[in-house]
Amino acid sequence: MLTVTSRHKISAAHRLYAYDGKCEHLHGHNYLIEITLAAEQTDALGMVMDFSTIKECLLAELDKLWDHRTLLYDQDPLCRPLQDILHDTSVCAVPFNPTAENMATFLGSQFFPKLLAAKGFSQRLSIQRITVFETENNSATWHNHDQTSR
Repeated sequence: MLTVTSRHKISAAHRLYAYDGKCEHLHGHNYLIEITLAAEQTDALGMVMDFSTIKECLLAELDKLWDHRTLLYDQDPLCRPLQDILHDTSVCAVPFNPTAENMATFLGSQFFPKLLAAKGFSQRLSIQRITVFETENNSATWHNHDQTSR
């Protein structure tokens, strides 16, 4: 198996709903998202996936979804009122409490696999690992334990 890894930065705000601590307050991070793709064989050019294709097909979609947004759990009582007040797409309701762990799991198990399938890459490639760095010292990693899903 061969892998390639690409890193991408996004800026986003969030808060942890029902959390007792500093992270219950709305605050922001400059996240570093690391995506690792795996393939049994390279393509005709000798690549798992061209890095520019990763950027254009996967990471650009991540920017549209989360970059410069406020990520709030859809059950958070602040989510709907903020969306109503702002009347724009800056508040993104997510179906999970926006911890680094949940973000990595969502990206690795749902978001990126759907993009790979939509672009016709899912037969040859799989997401092996997603790491979400909330700070340079703190990260969470989702690992694909179902490599047969390609």
